Amino acid sequence: MDIEKRPYRSPRRQEQARATRRAVLDAAAELFASRGYAATSREDVARAAGVAVPTVATVAATKRALLEAVLDDAGRRDGQPLPLALRSWLQDLRAVQHDPAALLRAHARSSSAVSAHTAAVTEAVRRAAGADASIAELWADLTVQRRRGQATVVELLAQAGSSLRPGLSPAEAADVLWVLTDDALHTALVGDRGWTQERFAGWLGEAMCALLLGDSATRQQ
Repeated sequence: MDIEKRPYRSPRRQEQARATRRAVLDAAAELFASRGYAATSREDVARAAGVAVPTVATVAATKRALLEAVLDDAGRRDGQPLPLALRSWLQDLRAVQHDPAALLRAHARSSSAVSAHTAAVTEAVRRAAGADASIAELWADLTVQRRRGQATVVELLAQAGSSLRPGLSPAEAADVLWVLTDDALHTALVGDRGWTQERFAGWLGEAMCALLLGDSATRQQ
């Protein structure tokens, strides 16, 4: 009788692998943000992370794949994988769906928290997109995904029977949220003007309410 042998997984090796991946992603994120995508090589990342170049390849086979891994890592919430984080985000909004102002303020807090982690990397992607066709494609995909996310928020408002301010269509409302949740706005006010994260999130929520709901936003203070 043959006994199936299960592969042995060493907890210590798994922890070392996680630590190595963390070092590579952190180094890549810092270099992409400070030097730019084009000026950063995988050799640079390996040197900054204190690992060999083949080790970087185990994290991501190409430089673009490494950039995508950095973006995915930056977009996680509380260390959760992104799909789970998105489910959590929707659950948080549905919990206050009956109150449109509370929903938008919750969305503002979530969006500003994500921007605090992603702004530097997304700016590196935006800059690189002008000179690299494959990165331009990646940037376009990110833009479409973010616009879809804002459309989902508008749909949640509609499902709860909330009315948008007169003259504002659902598509235009999603466009407004798309602009307000752009990482560049977070960078301008928090990074450049020195706003605190708390102040920015509060202002963002009020701006969303005023622009999408108008006078009805005053129903909950």
